Amino acid sequence: MRRHHRLIALSLAALAGAACLGAPTPLELELPAQFPPMHVPEDNPTTVEGVALGRQLYYDKRLSPDASRACADCHLQAQSFSSTGGVGVLPHVNLAWSESFLWNGATEGTLEDAMHMEVNEFFGTDVALLREPDLEELFRAAFGDPEPSTDRAALALAQWQRTLTSGNSRDDQYVNGDLSALSESEIRGRDLFYSERGECFHCHATRLFTDNQFHNNGLDAEVAGTGRAAVSGRSLDDGSYKTPTLRNIAQTAPYMHDDRFSTLEEVIAFYSHGMVYSPSVDALMQNVHEGGPHYSEQEQADLVAYMGALSDEEFLSAPALAAPVAAE
Repeated sequence: MRRHHRLIALSLAALAGAACLGAPTPLELELPAQFPPMHVPEDNPTTVEGVALGRQLYYDKRLSPDASRACADCHLQAQSFSSTGGVGVLPHVNLAWSESFLWNGATEGTLEDAMHMEVNEFFGTDVALLREPDLEELFRAAFGDPEPSTDRAALALAQWQRTLTSGNSRDDQYVNGDLSALSESEIRGRDLFYSERGECFHCHATRLFTDNQFHNNGLDAEVAGTGRAAVSGRSLDDGSYKTPTLRNIAQTAPYMHDDRFSTLEEVIAFYSHGMVYSPSVDALMQNVHEGGPHYSEQEQADLVAYMGALSDEEFLSAPALAAPVAAE
């Protein structure tokens, strides 16, 4: 993963000299070990120039119609591209593997579909604000034409999002053979996480630490019409929300779709003994009638410790993912 972000940095650094009037430069993204393959649509290949435009737009307030806010205002790199600035801000990390977006999955499809929603619906971007020489040059380099459009902005943002890949935590190092990467407490927490007593790994699955599905995790007793059900209309989806990734979870407080928990300690205590029953509660929420499996204080502390081992310090500070100078 260190090489992954260095390659992006080197490619972006070479942009000024390589763009000229030629075709965009393909950018090969190196994925972390044991990650699923990444689907990249043929009509929006990842290029150095497309990523550079997407990065600029992500940090650029001109994306909003009154030039008052940028994507990065709510998605801060040091907080795994999330923030405490709004309710239920999902991190922008490893979204390339998602097929539904937002807590209730109201937007479905590809990253391109999600970014079209962001540009056209969330921001309501005024293309006139993008008709500035610096942005027009980036559009020309990425698409061969300096004319901005919301479609091209969405395509570039999708390319940029595919570079927001996190997979170099201490837990990854442990999995890849460095048995000294985790403390004794973190190893105990890891063992519990992957046990049938813990049950965490069923929803927070694969090396992505999410199954990208929807679950009612026992937050509330009254859930009719909420969560995924607001989109699907199915009672089976009442109170179900998208499983967030646990990567960099220590940096993404507060927690749950409504930010009800401020700390990981509160989250683990909830899963230990605070869950409540509702007709659509997920079967994976074991012993829900008694609040949960009732982890010991040591088990709770070990799970919290293991959550800290999922932080990817390189991802949180990589210069290639930070604001370009022109957007600062």
